[in-house]
Amino acid sequence: MSTPAARALVIGLDGMPRSLLTRLAADGTMPRVAGLLAEGHCAELLAPVPEISSTSWATFLTGTNPGRHGIYGFTDLTPGGGRHIRFPGLPDLAEPPLWELAARAGRRTLCLNVPGTYPAPETGGAVVSGFVAPDLERAVSPPRLLPLLRGLGYELDVEVGDAAAGPAAFLDRAERALRARTRAMDHLLRHEPWDLAVTVLTETDRVYHFLWRAVTDPAHPLHERLRAFHRLVDDSVGTLVAALPAGTELFLMSDHGFGPAAHQVYVNAWLRESGWLAPLDACPRPDALDARSTAFALDPARIYLNRKSRFPGGALTDAEADDAAAEIARELTALRCDGTRVGPDADGPPLLRALHRAADVYHGPLLHHAPDLVAVPAPGIQLRGGWGGTATVRTDHLSGTHTRHDAVLYRRGAVPPPPGRAAAPYDMTDVAPTVLASIGILPDGLDGTPVLGTADPPPGGPPAPLDTREQ
Repeated sequence: MSTPAARALVIGLDGMPRSLLTRLAADGTMPRVAGLLAEGHCAELLAPVPEISSTSWATFLTGTNPGRHGIYGFTDLTPGGGRHIRFPGLPDLAEPPLWELAARAGRRTLCLNVPGTYPAPETGGAVVSGFVAPDLERAVSPPRLLPLLRGLGYELDVEVGDAAAGPAAFLDRAERALRARTRAMDHLLRHEPWDLAVTVLTETDRVYHFLWRAVTDPAHPLHERLRAFHRLVDDSVGTLVAALPAGTELFLMSDHGFGPAAHQVYVNAWLRESGWLAPLDACPRPDALDARSTAFALDPARIYLNRKSRFPGGALTDAEADDAAAEIARELTALRCDGTRVGPDADGPPLLRALHRAADVYHGPLLHHAPDLVAVPAPGIQLRGGWGGTATVRTDHLSGTHTRHDAVLYRRGAVPPPPGRAAAPYDMTDVAPTVLASIGILPDGLDGTPVLGTADPPPGGPPAPLDTREQ
């Protein structure tokens, strides 16, 4: 294999689709990224299910699947069988994150704005927590960095405001946050000691959720403004790359892809409509669930059977729950959506791209915390786990939604597959072992494996091994 580098930087472009990144590089919108792509290989990355940022970033940080790290979604239930909804954070992460794996090898990490890292831990390096991080003081470690970040105008997240009514002002705020985040990471890269650095630019995700149509439609009145936004993203990448010492390994990645959200479909409304969940007036909140309900959903489409063995006041034995899960799966996979309603007879395309049982996509000691079923939406569909409301199909101000496919994994110096041999998408669990291996760290027991080999073998040695998985 090639000689490990002394340092590695990972730049996360939250929600960036590989197809969009390569197109913007090719058409001149992102010239710095285009130069990088010419120096390496940009592969497709597959997000875990559900395709939620919190689950993806936890998988990236640990190199393990949710059945081991324990983060199944943006929200979760209180531990111990409760039904109160909460936001899982860093204390809920059950596997060691990248900075701990690096520290075991005597290496120091900078970690800026990775979602799910609040409150910021003491690592021997530096951590600035990403979304959800409500308090700057608890989001920064070590605390001596607080005055610096405030002086740079650092923002924990974009102020969304009324993005639908004022998209230009929303873009102004997104660009302001992106510039400040770039200034902060540039300073840390140049002035803090580090061996491994990770920064995530979340502004891409925020913009895509509200303005996806403007990104993809050249006739949209804000399309040129979105090109300017991507030129700023390109500038940010260029600034960070320029701060690197010679020989530093460089990776670009995203936590999921993105696509249009033509229709918003609320899973709990469908469960009520189908008789699986008690009516809203009888069960106005998740913590009001009782034996009248068979199943319920959390974001975006994680379906839990109301098992006696799992939930106080549960309705079903495990055998009954398994039978109900099979029936719900049969009904869900038959659904179609015509834009105003869902049903097996609706005159529209299928609602789902896939439906998974927990054991098919997760493994590990926390499998018992997993949802029974996880639905992956078809293109153009955004599945929602919201509790209120009765309509199954609703309008929304969001025009873009996450996709499991079409995420980014790029390594500078990586060798593309031979002509005519398209590589299968890499798994999110592969990213951590790949990054760590690039600086000579090979931890045992991760779910993923190093991928994206380089072509610089030591003198007289064999070529670096390439990942051989193909489709």
